[in-house]
Amino acid sequence: MVMVWRRTTEGELDLLERDPDAAGLFLADSDPAQLFDVGRAWHAVHMLLNGSPWGGSGPAFDAVLGGTTLGDPSTYEPVRVLVPSRVSVIAALLAGLAAPDLRDRFTHRAFRQAEVYPDVWDQPDVLTSFVLPAYEALREFYGQAATAGDAVLVQLA
Repeated sequence: MVMVWRRTTEGELDLLERDPDAAGLFLADSDPAQLFDVGRAWHAVHMLLNGSPWGGSGPAFDAVLGGTTLGDPSTYEPVRVLVPSRVSVIAALLAGLAAPDLRDRFTHRAFRQAEVYPDVWDQPDVLTSFVLPAYEALREFYGQAATAGDAVLVQLA
């Protein structure tokens, strides 16, 4: 499983809001260069930001698992949208959290006990080789989206 993000202009978002069930096709038909993901590290990044494998609140929650559902919410993994103002709030939070500042939030034991996906928490360098690079990439993605005034679509694929 990977979480996929895609920057979306306000014009594209207007079209998707008029036909929200098309959001899944919109993502599926996107040029791969338009899609962003952090591989299987998405759940670890969420845990690092929120201290919970599925919970959290505010922009820390929204960065990975948040957003408003577009289309049928009963589909397996619906597409969610973060509007430009929310993207800016997320980007501001992440800009203030450098990767080294997050080291104290990580323990192998906590991630293993929380059953954070994927099950790699026995690897000694997993924080520095897997989780923090993914966090930095996500931080940069949101920063660029906020600077451009873009909305962001998110889907677990």
